[in-house]
Amino acid sequence: MADQTPETPEWAKALQNAAAEMSKGLAQASRILAAQGAMGWTYRGDLEAARQALAALPPDHLQEISAAAAALASLADEALTQKAP
Repeated sequence: MADQTPETPEWAKALQNAAAEMSKGLAQASRILAAQGAMGWTYRGDLEAARQALAALPPDHLQEISAAAAALASLADEALTQKAP
């Protein structure tokens, strides 16, 4: 008699897949919140807290934040020149 393990039901596979996707989404949300937190700390002048928020992020995300921050600085300067007398 062969030992057969029962196949995982489709609903269980779907639940496992949903949990894996949710985990990825939560990780991304966590990184976004850390970046937003770093921006908030920087805006308030607390550079040490901003450093701590950024320290937990992976290098690829830090590169994205750096590019976005440079673009934001450029846009803010552009907006400022349009408002200056």
